[in-house]
Amino acid sequence: MIKIKSKGNFNKTDTYLNKTLRINYLDILEKYGREGVSVLSAATPVDSGKTASSWSYKISHTKRGVSIEW
Repeated sequence: MIKIKSKGNFNKTDTYLNKTLRINYLDILEKYGREGVSVLSAATPVDSGKTASSWSYKISHTKRGVSIEW
């Protein structure tokens, strides 16, 4: 038989987990989506400028989480 005893509480763990629930991840993904478009546009060779200005991003919700597509 195994017995486990513990003292204390989970206040710090509860506080941390509640803070992570309040973080707005979509704002963070929007920021990196815009930054990615800017970097990709700057790195794309420019002949007419059409390809460089055609970059965009899309934030997708999946069963496994959220992703950014450029």
